[in-house]
Amino acid sequence: MDGGGSVEPPAGREGGTFRHIVLRPGESRFRLYPLTNYVNTAIDTAQVSNAFSQDGYWHHHSRVFERIVNPLDAIAAAGGWDELFRQELLSGAVLPNLTLHLLGNGYDFRVLAEWFDHYRVPFPFFWAFLASYAGYVGNEAIEVSNPEINAIDHISDLYFFNLVGNLLFISDSVTDLVHNRWQLRNWAGQPVFDARQRRILNASNNYVLRPWLWSERVRPFLYFGLHYFVGFSMPLPDNTGLSLGAGLATTDPFEEDEFAMVRPSGGIFWDDQDRLLTSIVFNGTDDSLVRVNLYPDLLRTGVADVGFFLGFSQHGVPVFGVAVEKLFAIGLS
Repeated sequence: MDGGGSVEPPAGREGGTFRHIVLRPGESRFRLYPLTNYVNTAIDTAQVSNAFSQDGYWHHHSRVFERIVNPLDAIAAAGGWDELFRQELLSGAVLPNLTLHLLGNGYDFRVLAEWFDHYRVPFPFFWAFLASYAGYVGNEAIEVSNPEINAIDHISDLYFFNLVGNLLFISDSVTDLVHNRWQLRNWAGQPVFDARQRRILNASNNYVLRPWLWSERVRPFLYFGLHYFVGFSMPLPDNTGLSLGAGLATTDPFEEDEFAMVRPSGGIFWDDQDRLLTSIVFNGTDDSLVRVNLYPDLLRTGVADVGFFLGFSQHGVPVFGVAVEKLFAIGLS
């Protein structure tokens, strides 16, 4: 694990147009980052299978655009500005709005910009903006599969929280604070295509905060996405790190009973210098009892960086997937 205190970020590549703070080009998860980020972002909400569906994914894009093309009219039709503030700022929706759409999306936007700049793509922030919004429009297309989602949700996400997040992370100071002092990281899933059911499994964006506060040996551990865990991280003798967390997994945000919206959950995570090697999540957002990911940074073969996914549902049906990072980013189950 990293040493204590703030870590000076590496300088950008020679000839880079701005300072690179987040990107580590040698990590396998960054090789196809725009593609893997799109899939993890767009399909993320589908892991709450009791509430959202991947069916009609591309068709639902048109429904999203119909709702957001005239935002003022859409807000008025959905109940007006009072309803927008009540729904998006004075309810439980404020938590994912701030943690995922503002903080997480902004962080990923910065990584995308650094990725495009690393590969010498002109106007990297422009392309990062398009790539970032493509993923979140896909995410809204998944959410529109539930009739409880109205236009206000799309408008607040795309016109405000995502936009503010992107603008914030153009700043080197904000990025340095969040990445180096707060130790924010995205420990994303490994998307796996289920050829039988023609859907993507195991896609997710999961963010962790592990700031250095009171000790170089033990750090607080916050894990958020569609799971919210609290725990601690500690170094292991081989200079890797172990993080343990417990909390709640979102199972159906539209249940009338608040206790039915979530269920107890927890996870174990093993990383090497912030590169996630293995994750085990118990009682996930769907009907899974346990979900295990072995990441490519653990299993480098010299030929291809291979990752594995294994899940067991409450009904005892296993799902297995393989992702080969150097060739393609989505495996087969």
